[in-house]
Amino acid sequence: MNKIILAVGFCIAGVLLIAFLLIKSQGGLSGDPGAFASMDGPAIFGRSCARCHGKLGEGIPNLTPPLRGRNLPLAQIKKQIQKGSLKMPALPFIRGKALDRLARHVAGLK
Repeated sequence: MNKIILAVGFCIAGVLLIAFLLIKSQGGLSGDPGAFASMDGPAIFGRSCARCHGKLGEGIPNLTPPLRGRNLPLAQIKKQIQKGSLKMPALPFIRGKALDRLARHVAGLK
C-alpha cells in the first residue's frame, strides 16, 4: 500500500514538474491583470492556456485533459481558471471581462 502511495506521489510530482517546465520554457504566465484587458478570448487562451491544453484545446496526452467538446458550464470554467486544481495552477489575475471572454472561448471549443 505504501509503495502505491509513493508511486502515485512521484507521478503527481512528475506531472507538476513537466507543467512547470512547460510554463517556464514559454516565458511564464503573466501576473499582470492589465495585460489581458484588450485581448479577446482566443488570445488569452493562447497566452495562458494553450501551452498545457494545446492550441486548439486538444490537451496533451498523459499531462492535461482536452477542453474541446466538454460542454462545461461557464461558472465551472471560471472557477477552474480562478482556483486551479491539483495539476492546474490558479490564474487569479485573469478576472472581470477578460475572464468572461476566456471562459466563453473555452466553452465554445468544439
